[in-house]
Amino acid sequence: GLYACGPTVYDEPHIGHARGAFIFDVVRNYLKYRTYKVKYVRNVTDVDDKIIDKAKKEFAGEDLKGAVSKVSSKYLTSYHQAMKSLGILEPDAEPKATAYIAKMVKFIGHLIENDAAYEAFGDVYFDIKKARDYGKLSNQSPEKMESGVRITPGENKRDPLDFALWKKAKENEPFWPSPWSDGRPGWHIECSVMSSDILGDEFDIHGGGVDLIFPHHENEIAQSHGVGKKFAKYWMHNGLLFINGQKMAKSLANYLTISDFLKKYKDPDILKIFFLSSHYRSPVDFTDEAINAARAAAERFNIFFTAASNFISKNTPAKKSTDTKDVNAVRAEFEKAMDDDFNTARALAVLFDGVTAGNSVFGSDKLSPAEKSAFLRELAGDIKELAKVIGLNFAKKDISAEVRKSIGKKVTAREEARRKKDYKLADDIRKSLELDGVIIEDTKDGPEWRLK
Repeated sequence: GLYACGPTVYDEPHIGHARGAFIFDVVRNYLKYRTYKVKYVRNVTDVDDKIIDKAKKEFAGEDLKGAVSKVSSKYLTSYHQAMKSLGILEPDAEPKATAYIAKMVKFIGHLIENDAAYEAFGDVYFDIKKARDYGKLSNQSPEKMESGVRITPGENKRDPLDFALWKKAKENEPFWPSPWSDGRPGWHIECSVMSSDILGDEFDIHGGGVDLIFPHHENEIAQSHGVGKKFAKYWMHNGLLFINGQKMAKSLANYLTISDFLKKYKDPDILKIFFLSSHYRSPVDFTDEAINAARAAAERFNIFFTAASNFISKNTPAKKSTDTKDVNAVRAEFEKAMDDDFNTARALAVLFDGVTAGNSVFGSDKLSPAEKSAFLRELAGDIKELAKVIGLNFAKKDISAEVRKSIGKKVTAREEARRKKDYKLADDIRKSLELDGVIIEDTKDGPEWRLK
């Protein structure tokens, strides 16, 4: 059972959203590769203050409850489209907060019955003094946490650390009925209810961004323990994303949506390699230098795959490679890296070691062409399979057999022109291929081509 906190849908998804979604997609994929049966749940917050504020702006004058639904639906669609464009798979379940309000009301009722929560003028608050081990996840004492929390006007809580489970609706706000008031749930209660409903009272992994450790995840634990649930066994938190050393924010003009990234860089594998190059718990800094390095890395993979494919197409592989040492080492070292707290940076390095081993085979005199072809077929196949486990698809480089044959004819025509010393024609063919996105590289074994 894997649960990750999902999006609050009030705006276009940005590359920070992409990092969290991608990381837990990789975790799910690797666990499945390791033959675990995985049920992956990622929730959607489709009603909260930000969504209400956006609804007031985008649908001014309309019924607010309907406007909130329109906003959440619009931006959830954008989120889904963005994830699909990146090749990030859907979760097994995607519960929405508004579909769980009745169960949230029941859950809050149990907390009140257990004397872990109290009603105050239509609002309901969790009584933090009743929470055992509060602060254990974030490694903070209640005194330290309380120093950074204040009671804001309109709140009727007894302690600054007490948090809202149910909020009485303000005038014209969307609301749902409850025993305490017409209102809506607090944010923290959502995940406690949805995760336990789908995965059970105790499940394996709960994930989210490091910024959610306090107060969101601390509060989830307190609520769940308050009704007698054991809750999550393990917690995983991904680091934050920065742009040029600054936390991403619209106010700083460094806000990059997923769609804008893909318009500029085209290939989603570039963003994924950028994410994979750091451990999931580490913060990452999105800079031109880092993205150019990721782009070069993606290109290195694709050059190898193209060269291997071309070599195999020209040389019938032997039935089995005579040298499987490097092939087996890649898989074993990849698994060792990923078993070590999902160390994708090391796993990625292992795949590049495999590419290096593959490139060294092309000019080797130790193997026959058929043996080289068999080795490259096994090695490239394994690297592609393992790369897919960590989310890399290299999909944009796939071309049909018909197009491959057409490119081969042009490459042969260029070689024939060079043989006849018609260098102008050879150069014209090369330029024509470049316009089609095909790069020719002349090697000691003859010309090799690849896609840009």
